[in-house]
Amino acid sequence: MCAKKQSPVKGPSANKIFLVAEGTGETISKIIKSALAQFGAEVHIEKFVQVTTKQEIRKIAKAASREGALVAFSIVEKELSDCLLEETEKNGVQAIDVIGDLIVQLSRFLAQDPLKIPGRQHLVNDEYYRRMEAVNFAVKHDDGKAPNGLKQADLVIIGLSRTGKTPLSTYLAHQGWKVANIPLHPEMDAPDELRKVNKSKVFGLTIQVENLVKVRQSRLEQLGLSQEAKYADPVKISDELDWCNSFYDKHRGWHIVDISNKAVEEIAATILKLYRSKGPTGSRK
Repeated sequence: MCAKKQSPVKGPSANKIFLVAEGTGETISKIIKSALAQFGAEVHIEKFVQVTTKQEIRKIAKAASREGALVAFSIVEKELSDCLLEETEKNGVQAIDVIGDLIVQLSRFLAQDPLKIPGRQHLVNDEYYRRMEAVNFAVKHDDGKAPNGLKQADLVIIGLSRTGKTPLSTYLAHQGWKVANIPLHPEMDAPDELRKVNKSKVFGLTIQVENLVKVRQSRLEQLGLSQEAKYADPVKISDELDWCNSFYDKHRGWHIVDISNKAVEEIAATILKLYRSKGPTGSRK
């Protein structure tokens, strides 16, 4: 997988920082932005997320050298973190291990040794590991990928196109939940593995027709396509929703969640409440 380079958060300047992460990079972004708030200098930030190979790291290190950028990273995988440190040193680039360096400084301040991990593996706590593992799991099982891993998921989210499955999965992953999501469509069979998942873990998303029409129209606009396309046609969407609800009715053990006019945080809270309650599932009034 190629590293996903995200758009800079500020305009060009002489000061440049590359943020490198093997997950979504949200945590490291927040830390860096909070630190930069203490300075008046304008800083050009570029994010390289889902970095999973040494080849990607070598390219990033060379780019940082050419542009005179500082590399701030958060990578748990030992081989990748070692490679990044080696490549930045080789290219004369300054690199900051955002999480690891903080723990080292805390160790010196508190005069206590943190938990040692062989090699130069980052010294991070169990919570950090749990969240990173969950984020990586969500990436690997996004949009129906790797259905064989559904049994390992804490939560499985299913629904029609543009019902917010990916952002919801990402949000829950950052709370430490291993989430897989699967797209549904009348002309596409759901993976057989879905039927083997514990029903209490499956959450079917539903939405009002008018809400889904607006979301799909917005998506077509972003792509520069006509909003008159069948993808956003109210009649077609109504048919899709009827089919989807019928599909849910065939699996009464699943939880059904109406996401109409709800923020990701609210939907996530509803899902976790249903999951933790262990009460009757899939009830639809």
